[in-house]
Amino acid sequence: MTEGKVAIACRPVGPVEVVSLSGTLDAWSEPDVRAGLKAVLDGGKSRIVLDLAALRRIDSTGLSALLSVLKAARSAGGDVVLLSPSPAVVAVLRLTRLDQILEAYDDEGAALGRLSA
Repeated sequence: MTEGKVAIACRPVGPVEVVSLSGTLDAWSEPDVRAGLKAVLDGGKSRIVLDLAALRRIDSTGLSALLSVLKAARSAGGDVVLLSPSPAVVAVLRLTRLDQILEAYDDEGAALGRLSA
């Protein structure tokens, strides 16, 4: 098991920022992810699509980072949606019932449409 290894890639799509996370989002990598997402928000982007297709694992600290960015984005008048969460991430979201709070889409166009409306 690889701990603390996560890659973050950001790309703007109109008013929305697509942030791709790959690897493992856990207690070791969470500070970097939180800082990266804060930088997106500080840059004026409050509509964020989190592409989680390549995120292999997430733990409670990773979930905390996702909820923090959701709260901050909503406070700034935006929102956060998930794109293609991996099966492992979906299992954790369902187990914690966060799938009822964090909307997930399998199609990037649908995720972008949800935030562009």
